[in-house]
Amino acid sequence: MITSKPVTIAIGLSLCGLSLYLFYKFLKKDEEDDYEDTFIKASKFKVLEVKVPKELVREFIGRNGKNIKNFQEVSGARIYFKNNEEKTDRICVIKGSVDSCHIAEHLIRDFIDDAPVIESEDLWIPRAATGKIIGRSGENITDMQCKSGAKISVLPDESPNLEQVKVKIVGTREQIILAKSLVNEKLQEMKEFNSKLESSLSKREPRMPLKSSSKSGSVDNSKASCSQKNERMSPILGQQDSPFEVYVSALVHPSRFWIQIVGPKATKLDQLVEEMSDYYSKPESKIVHTLESITKGDLVAAIFQYDNKWYRAEVLNVIKDSETNEDRAELYFVDYGDSDMVPVSEIYELRTDFLQLHFQAIECFLANVEPVDGEWCEEAVDMFEEWTHVAQWKKLSAKINGYCVKERKRAGREGSPVPGVDLYDYNNEKDVNIAEELVNCGYAVYKKEPNLRSSRATSVSSIASN
Repeated sequence: MITSKPVTIAIGLSLCGLSLYLFYKFLKKDEEDDYEDTFIKASKFKVLEVKVPKELVREFIGRNGKNIKNFQEVSGARIYFKNNEEKTDRICVIKGSVDSCHIAEHLIRDFIDDAPVIESEDLWIPRAATGKIIGRSGENITDMQCKSGAKISVLPDESPNLEQVKVKIVGTREQIILAKSLVNEKLQEMKEFNSKLESSLSKREPRMPLKSSSKSGSVDNSKASCSQKNERMSPILGQQDSPFEVYVSALVHPSRFWIQIVGPKATKLDQLVEEMSDYYSKPESKIVHTLESITKGDLVAAIFQYDNKWYRAEVLNVIKDSETNEDRAELYFVDYGDSDMVPVSEIYELRTDFLQLHFQAIECFLANVEPVDGEWCEEAVDMFEEWTHVAQWKKLSAKINGYCVKERKRAGREGSPVPGVDLYDYNNEKDVNIAEELVNCGYAVYKKEPNLRSSRATSVSSIASN
């Protein structure tokens, strides 16, 4: 009994050691198997990089990433772009299994090979046509881009002169051809419209004789000014110092005169005058629109004594003629800027629909010059009248050059600040800078302080309404 106990203990220890050894071998085999699986899996994972031309990246990604998501679903690989700043190419990264990476790579390279060639072409258009090409709030250029598929950019700052503007078109050859045809269609529309406008305005007759031959019938315009519904020159960003065409329709002196913008509304005004003249020449119309009383600030219809046509006017004052004991009204013709005295009995109510067109007379002053002795002499006024072809409907070129601080008032209503303009007569062989000519003739001097300028661009080529 004493000798068997050590033997039993020895056998127990041997079995325990064997069990531990076998357990160790089992754990070691599992670790080796896991390592082998991990190595096999890692050897099947791949990362590829493909260069994609920069101009194709947006189309490759697609709207809301639709295209790139489709490539990932088809291939099974993850696809994304590095944030590199390469000028010509972007790096496209592909991650996934060997097979999925190869599929994605082939899809991407096929996309690049099949992509159309993107080109760029420059087109030059008249600066005056810029507004027609862009359209209100960019609607015309947006429409042309949608129809052609090309990108169209108007680049006035890159133009070498003031007469032309650069238009850059980017797209495929087919897209560029279509875009150019759409631009040319707009230019042709503008050309035809301008031709009709020119034909219409050429029929205008002088509104009145030259001032030098009609002084006896003239009335001081000192009370005339802008109205609530007056046309105004609206600054446009990106079009600084752009000239625009005007008529000088009335004047007091070079520091106070009125212009009309040459454009579609000038034609509408001519049509309005013809319609009013036809309407108020009928006895039955006069009966319907007879006024019982007239007060300062009333808008009325009245005949203009020099051409016997009917116009829109505002009552500035009503006085009694001491010789005839007849009430007469001083009228300001809101579309021309001149004034006249008219018997109250010849003034009629203005039909409501005749107010739809905004008043066309815009009060201005000649920028950066002033009279030599503080007041304009008669010779200077006559010279200015001759050079500006007042009420003779010859076009001048104008540029806005600041504003007068003092605001205009008439009939208790305030208007906008008075714009200063540079005027150029180009009706003869040589262009005439009218302010410069007044200085050269000794009638004017340049101002020491420049005109106040708007915080926005101060030159215009179109009109906006109040």
